[in-house]
Amino acid sequence: MSNSLQIHKMKKKIIIFILCLVSAGVSAQTLYSSYFLERMPYRHRLNPALINDYGYFSFPGLGNLDIQINGNMALSHFLYPSGDELLTGFHPSISSNEFIGSLKNRNNLSLNIDETILSFGFFAFNGFNTFDLSVKSSTDIFLPKDLFAFLKNGQTGEVTQYEMKDIRAKSNNYVELALGHAHRINDRLTIGAKLKALIGAGNLDARIDRMTMTLSDERWMIQSKGIADLSLAGVTLETDSNGEIDGFDFDTGKLGIAGIGGAIDLGATYKIFDNLTVSMALTDIGFIRWNKNKKAETPEGEFVFDGFKHLGAEDDDNGNNAFDDETDKIGDDLEALFKFKETRASSRSTWLKTTMNIGAEYGILNNKISFGLLSSTRFSTPKTWTKLMATANFRPAKWFMAALNGAVSNTGCTWGALINLCPRGFNLFLGADYIAAKYTPQYVPVNTTNMSFSFGINFPLGTDPKLKNKKVYNPVPAAY
Repeated sequence: MSNSLQIHKMKKKIIIFILCLVSAGVSAQTLYSSYFLERMPYRHRLNPALINDYGYFSFPGLGNLDIQINGNMALSHFLYPSGDELLTGFHPSISSNEFIGSLKNRNNLSLNIDETILSFGFFAFNGFNTFDLSVKSSTDIFLPKDLFAFLKNGQTGEVTQYEMKDIRAKSNNYVELALGHAHRINDRLTIGAKLKALIGAGNLDARIDRMTMTLSDERWMIQSKGIADLSLAGVTLETDSNGEIDGFDFDTGKLGIAGIGGAIDLGATYKIFDNLTVSMALTDIGFIRWNKNKKAETPEGEFVFDGFKHLGAEDDDNGNNAFDDETDKIGDDLEALFKFKETRASSRSTWLKTTMNIGAEYGILNNKISFGLLSSTRFSTPKTWTKLMATANFRPAKWFMAALNGAVSNTGCTWGALINLCPRGFNLFLGADYIAAKYTPQYVPVNTTNMSFSFGINFPLGTDPKLKNKKVYNPVPAAY
């Protein structure tokens, strides 16, 4: 094979990898740690009824960058130190019980990215108004334990059979334009709503509903039932002599809109007492209609499989460790395992992952300190994500706010922190909903896949008129 052809195939794999891990899945979420801090610019994305202390204008491209990784697959489940070497769980020196025993029956990983291009908020019409232009992308991957058992153990007797279900990768990315308004009904009740126009950039939903593998000394036979949808302008699927998809051509000159959709956010807050406020919101109630769609299904009948020659290979004669390029070789073998044939394409619709947030906050010491409880549920298939977060919020000065929280969810226990600096004419925040305790030298979390990072630079526009009239918090000048 020529070097140019090898490079071409490598580029395709890189594009597939980026599409699966970066370009999509569900709507990414804003920093949950910001929910109870009224000087955090973007908390209205969690509940459109939340009113800030001041208006703001974002630094273009840097107003809000939020990256979140969630899942139950830890790096320590797959990489094992051995002297100066680092081995994967597929290496022969790692026992099957040690590797497979550390995995869940259903292993999942999610990546969410939310980047603000431009955003601002201002006070008018007896409330708080917001404008947002942002790029949102996210991915969900679901892998059963039996898949890793097959990769690790292969054939263990004269005839070995594996039954796998619900192997899935979901991706979805889009540009969002949102207009919001939070309106004060009276001193206790505030309602909010947000309208969103969505421009779809790319979507992938590939799943294997059922896969049966029968391994014998004579042959390995695989039968699967699955379907895949890919919506991305400028993509042409490539097939081999059997009509099976073995790659795609991606023409950047034909990039364009792959889908159009819309969504709404609804929310409300109610002050029960002067120091106790409850709130509730439903966000991302909407869908995207995809027109640039490629469809594929698994072939009928069984096929012979002879891949996975590279897993757990020992050092070669030159002393090169298989881990150096093992991931590339595994990728080659996986291409032989998951087979799809292109079928008739058609338009389709996908729903966003609607999120329900329910919160309660109790303030003490004239609200210099408050304690909050936030329940979040993100509805999706095949897995619904839930989280309960308890947070302590600190407001020692009008230019400095911070929060510290702990949470339990169906992906594990986490803790997070947030610092919000808001001196006159400037706002900078740094925070994370998920902070891992142990990292590799490359800053990859070891014992968990729950981690996040949020950062933003914004400029205040003016103080809430209600604070001026009631002289609360020692109102700052209008130029703040």
